[in-house]
Amino acid sequence: MKDVVQGSLVHLTEMRDGDAEWLQDTQWEPGLLRNLSADAFHPFTAAEYSELAAEPDNNERFFFMVRANADDGLLGWVMLDDVYFKNRRATLGIALPVASDRGQGFGEDTLNTVLAFAFNELGLHKVTLEVNANNVPAIHAYQAVGFVREGINREGVYQDGRWLDLYSYGILASEWQDVSRETEE
Repeated sequence: MKDVVQGSLVHLTEMRDGDAEWLQDTQWEPGLLRNLSADAFHPFTAAEYSELAAEPDNNERFFFMVRANADDGLLGWVMLDDVYFKNRRATLGIALPVASDRGQGFGEDTLNTVLAFAFNELGLHKVTLEVNANNVPAIHAYQAVGFVREGINREGVYQDGRWLDLYSYGILASEWQDVSRETEE
C-alpha cells in the first residue's frame, strides 16, 4: 500500500521542533514574500507559523511540512485551506522558501503528493489556488500537474509600483488522475 503523504522526492510531515523557527528565518529568502498571492504585508513570527499547524482536529485546514526523501531535510510547507466537505473543495498554498531548492522537481512532487492526499484520502473534487502573473516558475509547476487557469483578477496585485494580474487556477480530481496516469507511463 502506497504511503499517502510520500512522493517520489518529498514526504509530508507534521511540524516538528525547530520548524517554525526555520520558517520564520527563511521567509526572508529572496522572492518569497513577494510571490505569495496572499496579502503578506507583514512577516510571520515562529508563533504565527506554529498557529498555522495547530489544531490537528481542525478539518478546515491541513498543514504539512515538506521534507526531502533523501535526507529528511526541510524544504517548506504546503497547505489545504478552506476545506469544504459538502462541496468537496479546498484552496492550496505552498512555499519552498530557499531558492536553491526550487527548480529540482520538489515543487511538482509536493503538488502531486498533496493532491493525492486531497483527492484519494479526503475525497475532494476540486482544489484551487491563486498565483501572481509574474511567478512563471510556479505557474509552470501548477500546469505541469494539471491545474487549469480559470480566471484572472485583473490588476489584483501591487508590486514594485505597478499592478499585476492575479491568476486563479483549479484542478478537478479527474483531471489530476489523468495527468498523474500519463506521467506514470
